Amino acid sequence: MSIASTADPNPQSRPGTGPDSEPCQALLTGLGNRGFVFVSFYQVLNVAHGSAGVLLLLLALTSVLIAVLIAVKPGVDPANEKLVRRANTAGLIQNIFVGIVTLTGLIAMYMGSWPFSEFWLWTSLVAMVFYSAALQFVTKPARMAVAEGGSEGKVGLQVALQVAHVLLVMVVLASMLVKPV
Repeated sequence: MSIASTADPNPQSRPGTGPDSEPCQALLTGLGNRGFVFVSFYQVLNVAHGSAGVLLLLLALTSVLIAVLIAVKPGVDPANEKLVRRANTAGLIQNIFVGIVTLTGLIAMYMGSWPFSEFWLWTSLVAMVFYSAALQFVTKPARMAVAEGGSEGKVGLQVALQVAHVLLVMVVLASMLVKPV
């Protein structure tokens, strides 16, 4: 059974829905009304930007989980060495996704009609730069200190830093969703 056979036999019964309507013609290619849909680069970019942001949040939550697992038994331990390697890998992947989110956001800004003076736009950009720098220069050294034999204070600081990263990503994602359209 083809898709065409399940379609409404009289598409003109609903206004603006027939194959000759303006919205339908805007979507169909010149390949003979086969139903191929054009998707603009801007739409694909927005989907990639939002998806990368959600994946960044999931990676940040994974880092919190790894930080808690490292905090269970701080110090020199073969299990902690593996966890620290996984945490470092997760941190590297997070930095890659921060770059993707930032780059796609900047491209979408220039393609869209938003001026850079929008408050939510530049605060999100500053937050992403801060997130990446803090991930590399604050959180990673704290994680390494715990793995080498950290105290309870160092363990708590490492977990708190990871939770702060999650909260920062949540704020940036909220600004992505609340932005004026």
